[in-house]
Amino acid sequence: MIGIICDSVVDLPVELAERDDVYVVPIMVVLGERSYREGVEISKAEIADYLDNNFAMTSLPSPADVTEAFEAMYSKGYDELLVVNLSSGLSGTHNLFKTVSEQFVSEHQSVTIESVDSLSLSGGIAMLVHKAIRMKERGDSLRVIASDLRSRAGIKNIVYFVLPTLKYLKQSGRIGKLEGSVGEILNVKPIGTISSGGIFTLSGKARGMKKAVEKMVDRLLDAVKGKRVLCLALYHSGNDSDTLSLVEWAKLKISSLSETLLTGELSSAILVHGGRGIIGVGALIA
Repeated sequence: MIGIICDSVVDLPVELAERDDVYVVPIMVVLGERSYREGVEISKAEIADYLDNNFAMTSLPSPADVTEAFEAMYSKGYDELLVVNLSSGLSGTHNLFKTVSEQFVSEHQSVTIESVDSLSLSGGIAMLVHKAIRMKERGDSLRVIASDLRSRAGIKNIVYFVLPTLKYLKQSGRIGKLEGSVGEILNVKPIGTISSGGIFTLSGKARGMKKAVEKMVDRLLDAVKGKRVLCLALYHSGNDSDTLSLVEWAKLKISSLSETLLTGELSSAILVHGGRGIIGVGALIA
């Protein structure tokens, strides 16, 4: 039987994350001197409150937690495992899972594991996992599913997101201190994307969240023009009224592109690097 293992930055909708054939391993969030399993030992609300006056970090999942995922799925009879992770260009998570999977296979000769580097994050990966589940349900083999996902990763998996503040990117060194300070003074909101190589890239910017979200949605619409969209993603962080209003606006603008729209809140790992009010959209194309 085919089972799916991924990390919590995948941001699967609850109905997918709670399936028997899916196992989500939490990444670690570091607040001060303490580390917590995302969604298990600390909530997004607690992390958001901490970020009001502090900076936080993320780290790889515990190797023991990754090993436990393989053991748990194997014990339930899933001897063919598809592993889909956060882009290797953004984290060492994919390499950690791959190392653990190779060790697991060496100890369990009857197990077959296919590891896929999503070259994406959050809803971008969720769309790949959704595609994998649909393929599994129609009877495709593990090898065919993994091959299909690899052919789409970074190429046919489009993601854009707007960050409400530059201070976390400035703190992490992803943008210059001066650029970050000027951007905050001018109320500039960066529009990010994930390149075909799976790394964070600035795609544009606009003054104010509303204009930035409008520009982001326009970019997605242009990117999929003339193409068949298999799945859409719409994610956000925080639940203030302005954010939710912009999310609803974006939903109205993109929902006609596909019958399948994955929605939800962004993982704590992304919250840590972008803060409350992030809005992201994505499309998986044929």
